[in-house]
Amino acid sequence: MNEIKRFRFKSSMFFKGTFPFFFIRKFRHMRGKFDETYRMQRDFWKIIYVIEGHGRKLINERSYKFGPGSIYLIHPDDQTTFVIESAWIDIYNILFMPELIQDELKHLSNDFDFFSIFHRNFQEEVDNAHREQLYILDAWKEISGLVKSLSDEFEGKKPNYQSIIKFRLLELLILLSRQGIEKIKKNDRHNIANYIDRIIDNYYHEQFGLDFIAKKIELNKSHLCRVYKSLKGKSIVTALKQRRLQEARALLSNSAMTISEICYACGFNDLSYFYRAFRVEAGLNPGDYRKKFGQY
Repeated sequence: MNEIKRFRFKSSMFFKGTFPFFFIRKFRHMRGKFDETYRMQRDFWKIIYVIEGHGRKLINERSYKFGPGSIYLIHPDDQTTFVIESAWIDIYNILFMPELIQDELKHLSNDFDFFSIFHRNFQEEVDNAHREQLYILDAWKEISGLVKSLSDEFEGKKPNYQSIIKFRLLELLILLSRQGIEKIKKNDRHNIANYIDRIIDNYYHEQFGLDFIAKKIELNKSHLCRVYKSLKGKSIVTALKQRRLQEARALLSNSAMTISEICYACGFNDLSYFYRAFRVEAGLNPGDYRKKFGQY
């Protein structure tokens, strides 16, 4: 088995001068320059846009086909390489630091959690549904135009080019999020169901229901319920209740919180209902469960 050759690129190699958070350049890579024995990481975020050529992009051991118009959003900790199948590929590499658009990111609607890639712990939470948003096989024409305009501004360095780059990068990311969301909705019911599980896992401790999930995913709640039950074998409401009870069991076993505190911390708003639901799920009431399994 061939040894893996690992490389980590530093931001200081690319970000220079009075505009230290952005870099874009067109590259041509010949077939054979990279292969499956390479793994590259970086300490900046990266967008790759394919102009010409085809092959496969490996991201964290998962293979994605690419061709003209393909675009990827790469997290710094992603381990990546190309397998070039045409004679060469022409690509734009867009490198940037989120500091460039940090204030604007705070105000963006984070549908499908697209923009959570800019959290450094992204890899701890990423799932296949989320990853699929960050890779688009056939980007919209507006995206192609924006990539070219970013290159022109960066190379031309006309007055106030930094401001234009900042807002066009933000526009590019918003368009990527929109197309990525459409991809999930159209192509894979499993991605939708898995994303519902992600919402439940992130928000179970808050008061929310089907309307909240439907609004976040921008799909009809009846459709969501049908898709979820057909794939998971249970309703969204049941899945939410089970997640809350799972957390309640953990807190009863491993914390000194009172039963009332645990009830509300897990998203329940009725102590009597919590007792009934817990007994049905665990076979014991919360007090007896704590006596049997509690560490305190």
